Amino acid sequence: MTPAGALCAQRGDASKPNNSFFLGLGPLYAGEYSQALEFYDRGASTALVTANGRWVDSICYATMKGECYYQMGANAKALEQYNAAVLLYIQHSDWLMRISTDTVLAIGPVTNDRRASITWGPSARTTAIGKFPDTMLSLQGNSAAENKRVVNQGGTLMAQQYHPVRVTEIARCLALAISRRRQLLGPMGESDPLNKNLITALQRRSAPPNHWLGVFVEMQLGLAYATAGKLQEAIPAIQRNLTIGGQYDHPLTAIGLIELGRLALEQKNLEAAETYFTEATFPAIAFDQYDVAAEAFVELGSVQLVSKPKFISKQLVTAAAWRNFGKYDVLKASVMIALAEHYSSNGDVVKAGAALNEARRAMTRNDISKGRLGARYAYQLALMEYQRGNLIAGSAALRDAVAIQRNASPRIFQTILTNEWFAAGALTERSAQLLYDNLLREPTDSDWATDPLDTITYQLNPNGVALERWFYSALERKQPELALEIADRIRRIRYFATLPLGGREMALRWILNSPETSLSTDARLQRQDLLTKYPILKTSLDRAAEIQKALKQLPAQAVDKDQFFDQEKLLQELAQTTSVMETKLGEVALRRDRSSFLFPPLMTTKELRERLPEKQVVLAFFNSSGGVFAFLFTKQDYVYWKVENPAALKKETVELFRSLGLLKKDGPIDVDTLEDDAWKANSAKLLTTLMPTLKPTFFDDYEELVIVPDGPLWYVPFEMLHMEDGAGGSIALTEKIRIRYAPLASLSVPEVNQRRRPLLSAIVSGRLYVRDEPETTDYYYQQLSPAFANSARLDKKTPGPTSLLGKTWDNLVVMDDMEDIENLPYGWSLAQIDKGKPGSELGSWFPLPLATPQAVYLPGFHTAAEESLKRGGNGDEIFSAVMGTFSGGTQTLALSRWHSAGDAAIRMTAGIGARIEGMPASQAWQEAIAEIRDSPLDIAHEPRVRVLGELKPPAKASHPFFWADMMLIDTGIVPIDEDLP
Repeated sequence: MTPAGALCAQRGDASKPNNSFFLGLGPLYAGEYSQALEFYDRGASTALVTANGRWVDSICYATMKGECYYQMGANAKALEQYNAAVLLYIQHSDWLMRISTDTVLAIGPVTNDRRASITWGPSARTTAIGKFPDTMLSLQGNSAAENKRVVNQGGTLMAQQYHPVRVTEIARCLALAISRRRQLLGPMGESDPLNKNLITALQRRSAPPNHWLGVFVEMQLGLAYATAGKLQEAIPAIQRNLTIGGQYDHPLTAIGLIELGRLALEQKNLEAAETYFTEATFPAIAFDQYDVAAEAFVELGSVQLVSKPKFISKQLVTAAAWRNFGKYDVLKASVMIALAEHYSSNGDVVKAGAALNEARRAMTRNDISKGRLGARYAYQLALMEYQRGNLIAGSAALRDAVAIQRNASPRIFQTILTNEWFAAGALTERSAQLLYDNLLREPTDSDWATDPLDTITYQLNPNGVALERWFYSALERKQPELALEIADRIRRIRYFATLPLGGREMALRWILNSPETSLSTDARLQRQDLLTKYPILKTSLDRAAEIQKALKQLPAQAVDKDQFFDQEKLLQELAQTTSVMETKLGEVALRRDRSSFLFPPLMTTKELRERLPEKQVVLAFFNSSGGVFAFLFTKQDYVYWKVENPAALKKETVELFRSLGLLKKDGPIDVDTLEDDAWKANSAKLLTTLMPTLKPTFFDDYEELVIVPDGPLWYVPFEMLHMEDGAGGSIALTEKIRIRYAPLASLSVPEVNQRRRPLLSAIVSGRLYVRDEPETTDYYYQQLSPAFANSARLDKKTPGPTSLLGKTWDNLVVMDDMEDIENLPYGWSLAQIDKGKPGSELGSWFPLPLATPQAVYLPGFHTAAEESLKRGGNGDEIFSAVMGTFSGGTQTLALSRWHSAGDAAIRMTAGIGARIEGMPASQAWQEAIAEIRDSPLDIAHEPRVRVLGELKPPAKASHPFFWADMMLIDTGIVPIDEDLP
């Protein structure tokens, strides 16, 4: 015997890690993650500890604990363990140099190749499975000379001795830890200091010279390069070290093949990715790495669905029949869930259900259903239930999937981690901005194709901290134009988060049912792909269009029973057609089909400014936790500033509302309040706070001001704010310039170039004020009716939900006190006449066919402004009303901030409606305001005005209570003179 061999014989079984370590693999592969974690926690106490701390065998325990956490979706805890494994290697990066190689035989093939049992092969690679020693000896301790120095100079005496070490297992665990860190860190890997230190340590290539152990180090280095985004170095390094001597696969081979597959997928090389994932299954099974095999099958099934959408994977079908699943429940469940999606994608719901049932059986009595794989199962179950038409069960399963994925999502975790690194100063401004640009991006085609569940979950989980820091990073880098774009993106993200599936269904509706002329070439191709792949959508859309056409032939409100029954029958058929489309849409939304988010549009500041008319100026605000920012821009120039005192801004807004008498919802407004002009000074003060450097002549060169409010600024009536007139007096903004509002900067310019000619204007004739008499309602209707083309009065029971009936209306005027708008964001009734009934809610207008009236007037809308923000107010009720209504195609929305509830509100509405077809909406509004301000006050029809004692009401409706309550949100369509050539 050699000295090392003799010592090993004397010591018996003292291997590091010892045999107890492998006891955790059984429960890990069975999905019993909690039990496996207990094994590794206990086993870690048996790891080798020297005077210098834990040795490299602890890499195994840290990595496998990380695996348990990772599979359970506990990303932070998993990364902590993988970091610990990497740190141990960096501390002992020369550990392989201590391995005694004098007793190690050359690598040869195994005598029992487990690949022989595989049913989905054979492998296209011609390599053999290498036979590796279970343990190798590592010389630990100090040499005689080193101990002599300790005696003379101090330190720890350590006698040299050999320890049997499971080298290949330590190397495999380190490789797995490095690979997992790349998955968890994603784009953050390029900035990760720990990975940089790891690369430095691995580049020393500390391994016995000319020995196959060097292959392990080179493989680990390739994986670390991949984490750092150095793909030109990573890919060749991994490829070169998949085998030993070009002949034998080793325990790191499967990990390397999976990494190459992921890299190929990122580079959109689907054929190569499929090959790598397939090949990874063979060495994974050969080396009993059933968790790696499970991941390879998941990745394989995913890439095949993208590259061969009508192809049912032969590998998955044959793997599902493999008899060696045994207790490897994770592998079985992974294969069955992946196979279920293939069957589902090909329309075979029966086989998909059978595969999911097999997966469910493999997931009982363990932790699988609570972790990553459980989220995938619930997602596929939701998809199958939608495919069956079972929306309730599908929605319940989807909620379960998203709830688990919120914790397991790598992208959500990366966003949180970026926030932490940024706050700690671990990222430069540029690095932080690049990370936020990546993580907070719009969903890409690749996102939908590779991981629709994570994409939907991320859309439903806006990270406010990250969004604001993304914005701040642009300002700190002196990029205000980019900051404006980011502010618009943030508003879009907030809106998407209020919608089912994070706006995915809405995106599909816009692709499928927007006007053809408004679609880009790519959007048209997406529409074509969807209608070809899902012909039932085309059939149903065509039928819905026919029903809508038939409904338009009937009066808006039936005049006899026959018409009522005809409407009712058509609406029932439209409801059924809509149900068919929406059921299919729910299924499609969970699939891997691409869909751009057409609404609201996304533009760069450059694109937006190019589309602005010469005489237009946009004032966009962004309300953040760090203050209020303002961006003022025209076609030629832009400027931005920070509102210095946000607290004063709110205080001044409240003071303005109080000076208007807005103290209580629908409360009385005394005559003496209407005679008091204190509001002028308050409004001027507020405008100075918002625009501190505004000069009296600034607006002289412009015709229209578009305001993009945010947060509580939605309540501010800019049209009544006073500015200096240059002659020692003051003037209201509405007298200086036309004003309109837009929910996003991108919606300040129109997507279509002209309005539809209105064929039907529906006027809901209810009680604008709670105590209005029928005579008052009739009087108001007579004022409104002539102002709107082809008007029809709705004051009786409708034959079906207004969300369906209203898809035939061009204009909608709701003359009613809207008391249900607290049901945010989309649970309040838009048309009010069927309020409280199914199908009346704003959210019920969303389903196909995509259609809301092009102009909507809501003079009975309520906001927090009418109580001077006494109960708070963040603008959500206005923003959600605007976005919810505009999402169906509406171009103009006029609503009241406070409910003046009388004749002035009716005349204001009529004044806009009568003019809007022949001029820009902002001009129509400006003229309507001027008309109201100069018109007599009809005190008999202003129920909120209270006359006490001998006081007389004002002669005119010049007080802003009567004309500044309404706000006009409009996209800026300029009517085209059809007589011009």
